[in-house]
Amino acid sequence: MSTPNPIIEHFNADAAVYDARTGGCTRELAEHCISLAENIKPIDNKSIILDNACGTGIVTDVLLRSKSASADQPEIHAVDGAENMVRITAETIPSSTRAHTATMLGEDLTFPDGTFSHSFTNMSLMFFADPVKGAKEIWRTLQPGGVAVVTIWTAPRNMDVIRDVQMQIKPDDPPFQIPVSPEWLKTYHTVGLLNQAGLRDIQASEVEVHFGAETAEAVADILAEGVGAMVFAAWTDDEKKKARELLVDAVNKVGVTFTRGDGQGIGIPLRAGIIIGRKE
Repeated sequence: MSTPNPIIEHFNADAAVYDARTGGCTRELAEHCISLAENIKPIDNKSIILDNACGTGIVTDVLLRSKSASADQPEIHAVDGAENMVRITAETIPSSTRAHTATMLGEDLTFPDGTFSHSFTNMSLMFFADPVKGAKEIWRTLQPGGVAVVTIWTAPRNMDVIRDVQMQIKPDDPPFQIPVSPEWLKTYHTVGLLNQAGLRDIQASEVEVHFGAETAEAVADILAEGVGAMVFAAWTDDEKKKARELLVDAVNKVGVTFTRGDGQGIGIPLRAGIIIGRKE
């Protein structure tokens, strides 16, 4: 019997609510990634794309929507180690498309060498059990001249908001820390991994996206029901009520208005790193 993977178990358990708990930030980031990738290598009906560690298929969905009115529908393979994520992705893919799903770890891709013209790993390489091996698999499965895109957070300010509320109510508790090594918040770390894996012409840039919703209250609810549910788990009902009030205040303080495809809202601005490389 194989040893359970706690990261995969977490994402399996969280799959049904994953999209709601992102506040739309990973979808907004996916749109930036696809645009940057197309500036280097256009996506058309000859493209074969990997949506690596796909989660609920956000990259796949953005790609399909962007190409729905054209003849340039690419072939897409969306894979994830969490079978519940893969199931949700499969349920959202129209049958008329050339998109496919499979349960597969990013460290052990079963695709032949040189399969993909484009490879997207959106906010997931840092959660791989073996990121070095995962980066090598990205390189291995790319075609010569293929483009790989990997994203990270560089300033996850939604986590800062949670920590600030925690410190106001429980100042003696250890401050909440995001569950990845601090080096993952620096683009140079991912640049180094991709370079070590064999990718070249690596470029790193940063963009602003939003952890948002229609109102500050809705953003506070997403925070409280997501990361807040872990941080506040052992708190009393009165403390949780106070935390919710402070979250609303914090969102109103640091939040900005923004507009994206589903309309205008308020959101916490986050900074994300986009690292792009090519296979020679």
